[in-house]
Amino acid sequence: MLAPIEIDPNTFLRQHCTLPALPAVVGEIQSLIHDADVDMKRIAELINSDPAILAQVLKIVNSAYYGLPREVTNVQFAIAFLGLNEVYRMVLSLSVINTLAIDKKDELNEFWFHSFYAALCTKYLAKKYEPHLSVEELWSAAMLHDIGKLVYLKFFPDHYRALIAYCKEHGCLFSEAEKHFSLPSSAFLGTLLCEHWRLPNEIRQACEFHTLEDLSGMKAGSPSMRFQWMICLGNLLTVLSTGELSNTTKERIADAARTALDCTEEQFLAMMGDIYELRIDVETFMEQLH
Repeated sequence: MLAPIEIDPNTFLRQHCTLPALPAVVGEIQSLIHDADVDMKRIAELINSDPAILAQVLKIVNSAYYGLPREVTNVQFAIAFLGLNEVYRMVLSLSVINTLAIDKKDELNEFWFHSFYAALCTKYLAKKYEPHLSVEELWSAAMLHDIGKLVYLKFFPDHYRALIAYCKEHGCLFSEAEKHFSLPSSAFLGTLLCEHWRLPNEIRQACEFHTLEDLSGMKAGSPSMRFQWMICLGNLLTVLSTGELSNTTKERIADAARTALDCTEEQFLAMMGDIYELRIDVETFMEQLH
């Protein structure tokens, strides 16, 4: 039997299971971008001062998600191509993942794989169903929607592995395994992390609303929900294409997605074919990331 986990939102991540502050570079860039006379050179210098962040930023900028016409090897060029706000969101997202300092390589790689795949899938869906949404703004939310799982892995590794094992044995979703064991949801842990580090609201919403149960409660077409609707669908269709799921679970996800997107089975299968092809880009990105 797994020991119960009791979490006080007022003390978790502060008095026990503590985390350090985000790197100073994040706050410095945030301050600079609100300055009327933004110093692009200074921002580039700040990013260049952190070799790990710099390397990751350039790999992401040159990934299939952005599909830039030429390789970018300089962070100033990255800012010119993508804009300051997007590069800031990228630095923020990478800092969140790096500051959690997960030392379990295989699990961290699984997180990166799923998150980048979900980002590509979300972008694909947004272009098809919500073209007015900014694909740049979607990236950080899609990348961090599952960050609560890394909180689980860092502070409750035995519970995390038990949840993963249950999912594989029963072919179910992670959220369903959490309910089976009466454990706090990773979505809840993700929102606590967002509050602790004061992350943007769109990231918090992505953490809070990305499960199959959440999708059924969303009203498609509602302006306030379009962003999280795309993140939720992007996550679920990524899970559908990669997860070790039972046929029943696959059918439930497919039925919910078809209903949400109001598409025929033939259209849905064609769309899933496109999503399966995105996996090649994910695998290429993972090779470059390491």
